[in-house]
Amino acid sequence: MKLNPYFKEEVNRELGEHKILMCYQCGKCSSFCPLFNLEPEKFNPRRIIEMVNIGAEDVLKLDDIWRCTTCYECAENCPQKINFVELIVYLRTKATEKGFAPKLPLQELESVRKEGFSVPLSPRAKKWIENYMVEVKTRG
Repeated sequence: MKLNPYFKEEVNRELGEHKILMCYQCGKCSSFCPLFNLEPEKFNPRRIIEMVNIGAEDVLKLDDIWRCTTCYECAENCPQKINFVELIVYLRTKATEKGFAPKLPLQELESVRKEGFSVPLSPRAKKWIENYMVEVKTRG
């Protein structure tokens, strides 16, 4: 794992000086996280904070940052008032800027932007929707 002290400084500057550094690794963020309780080997908020605090920029390449459901259980139960969701949003933004975002969600967003649905529609489905929408319009 490659460490980058500038990454740690950048995150702390963006989220508020020393905000993430206040974490003393008590693990309450993880213990209240519903995803951690379901699959602790796949998602651990405490580990993500630790990686940021040591300057492990590789955290941007992990699938873990995309698994957070942003439910705020971690933030509401942190004794140091660290907003983990704010950190996750920042890490996702940086990962996307650097080209590390998973391709599937980006493809789904593009599909929603173009067609209004997250998956491409078959010609049959498009025709059904066109017919249904015409039917709804004629009722009103």
